[in-house]
Amino acid sequence: MNQNFDAIVIGAGHNGLTAAGYLGKAGLKTLVLERRHVVGGAAVTEEFHPGYRNSIASYVVSLLRPEVIRDLELHKHGYELINLKGDVEICRDDHLFLTGEEANDRAEIGRFSDRDYDSMQQFEAMLSRIGVVVRNQWLQEPPSLKAGFMDLLGLLKAGRDVRDLSPELRHRLMQIFTSSAADMIERWFESPMVRSMYASHCVSGNNASFYHPGSAIPFFHHALGEFDGEHGGWGLARGGMGAITQAMASFARSKGVEIRTSAGVEKIVAQNGVASAVRLETGELISARAILSNADPKRTFLKLVDAKQLPDSFRNDIEHLRMGHASMRMNLALNGLPELRDYPGTEVSPQHQSSIVIYPPMEVMEQNYHDAKAGRLPDEPRLDIVIPSTLDDSLAPAGHHVMSILCKYYPFELAGDQSWDELRESVADNIVDYLARFMPNIKSLIVGRQVLTPKDLERVFGLTEGDIFHGRHDLDQVFSLRPHPDAAKYRTPLKGLYLCGSGSHPGGAVSGAPGHNGAKRVIKDLR
Repeated sequence: MNQNFDAIVIGAGHNGLTAAGYLGKAGLKTLVLERRHVVGGAAVTEEFHPGYRNSIASYVVSLLRPEVIRDLELHKHGYELINLKGDVEICRDDHLFLTGEEANDRAEIGRFSDRDYDSMQQFEAMLSRIGVVVRNQWLQEPPSLKAGFMDLLGLLKAGRDVRDLSPELRHRLMQIFTSSAADMIERWFESPMVRSMYASHCVSGNNASFYHPGSAIPFFHHALGEFDGEHGGWGLARGGMGAITQAMASFARSKGVEIRTSAGVEKIVAQNGVASAVRLETGELISARAILSNADPKRTFLKLVDAKQLPDSFRNDIEHLRMGHASMRMNLALNGLPELRDYPGTEVSPQHQSSIVIYPPMEVMEQNYHDAKAGRLPDEPRLDIVIPSTLDDSLAPAGHHVMSILCKYYPFELAGDQSWDELRESVADNIVDYLARFMPNIKSLIVGRQVLTPKDLERVFGLTEGDIFHGRHDLDQVFSLRPHPDAAKYRTPLKGLYLCGSGSHPGGAVSGAPGHNGAKRVIKDLR
């Protein structure tokens, strides 16, 4: 049956639900279509072992824009934040526990350098000041390279933000955008431990060589992060990341938005360069004045749209978009609390309630990057860990715990004839063995686990090449170039088709910004 809507949103991830909320709030008849059985996309909470629930993909909160939280009234719909206590940084035999308290952090950093604590404070203050320029652009359309009147106004506004910076800060702003992470790190810090820590921070934001121009851009994530009013803070959502998307869905439904799960879109139907409907995998045809895709650009333009409906040059450019954020995700069900090598004890402590990051020295991470490009697996991966059940007892039985592990430097395509489906469990075993170096009792606690390889992330969540950010944040894939100059303002070359996912400005992470911006563009066009 052919149904008619003002807008259809493809994909009920957080950006799709954000867009739907704004569309419904504007009075547009809106339908959200989700392939999986549950809303949330990669921001979802699910039971992965009987009695154990966790954020099975995305797992921490910082970049969700306060404007989105306010406009969609998320607190009224169950959104509740939990603060992490600090950051445990482990690099081989060295370790730091940073709490944000000067006395503690100065003493911790002082074990490695007499000046790096002061340098760290200066560096973070610099990032915070210049981050205002970037933050002000997140909920704005990037200017078109065609430079129409409104684009010129946008450039003038951005120019005013830059003008308000001191000459030194303008210099630092350009350095962040154009320098390599290695250049910035080596300029500011002297100790190998602190250098490796900051290098590790870049890995989560853009999987690139530390010596690649623009690889310092992920430092802005720390400047842009905001948690419950605290800039630079990170935390959790009570009930897991799925609580965020459930709150978004609840708000959208309160504004009349229809959300359908188990409703995979097979094709965006278009004729003569105009998108007018979607065809579901069941064959059902649904029409709309506007179609918003929360899928990544490659999936949107190369799989959902017929090639003949797009300019050849545009399609060719999309084919060559660089992905590169392939990761592994593991979720562990534990019958007790792991003991950290450097912080003995199995009673809940601030260290357990913190972000725990394990990584090798900077030069080894650099080699890991090149190995991953060649399809080789790391001996010493970067592990980003939280134990959310130490702060949220709804996730596991009493006295039991769940652990999230994001594992970096795992390639989407393996060298030779190796298959992820064949290697999944053995690679997971190797990761647990590596983890046991730093949590000696971990193996004895595991009662269940979920292993998601880069291939699984593509299959389960529709993340092309397992890329959690819908494309690398390289200089030529950000701002007015994301994902392409002809689609950077959320409109696409196919009239009636819009983007609202992380493959558009400002990029990946749970921010809600692409969904906000894509919806605002559609609202303007349909009125």
